[in-house]
Amino acid sequence: MFSISDNKGFQITFDNGYRVSVQFGPGNYGSNYNASFDEYGKPQKATIVETALLDPNGNFVPYKDDDVQGYQNVNDVLELLNFASKL
Repeated sequence: MFSISDNKGFQITFDNGYRVSVQFGPGNYGSNYNASFDEYGKPQKATIVETALLDPNGNFVPYKDDDVQGYQNVNDVLELLNFASKL
């Protein structure tokens, strides 16, 4: 399942119940970290994003030694998506 997060990112939930969050709006640890919060909720683009892995109950799952992974590139996101799909 795919879902959009306030026009600042998205989440993918796999059949196993694990969910990957990819966020790139103002304040998220990525390209738009210092963007004005006046831009919050408006469509965003980024080359570097913040990710998180959540279990089927919505709890954060540590990945790369942290609950939230900042400053991730496209390859990092793909690696996390592949990891989550195999849990």
